Amino acid sequence: MRRREFWKYAEETWPLLHSLMTVHFNQDFTVDYASFDGAMKAVATNGSVEHRKAIIQEWRDWNRSEGVKDDIRPFLRDGFGVYVMLKKPIDGRNFMNRVYDELIAGVRAETGTHWK
Repeated sequence: MRRREFWKYAEETWPLLHSLMTVHFNQDFTVDYASFDGAMKAVATNGSVEHRKAIIQEWRDWNRSEGVKDDIRPFLRDGFGVYVMLKKPIDGRNFMNRVYDELIAGVRAETGTHWK
């Protein structure tokens, strides 16, 4: 039951971030993007700039509420459907920070601004 509750909560609270995670890091992400780095590159470039800015805002909201926990891996798996191998708690944090960094870098590259 926990998985369904996390899934529904994430889907309702952060719909854009939830969609990004389930599309780019589902169990078939290596088929869809060839590799982890390919999926991360897609995170930085897929969708309009405004769409990615909205995802960044949702990421920040997620980080304020769920990201403060010591081990976010259960939420990443059950709430966002992430199938990336995250062996240690720090791996979960590093993964989410990289998603954020890729989104920021993609917006900056496309707009030519130092938006953050």
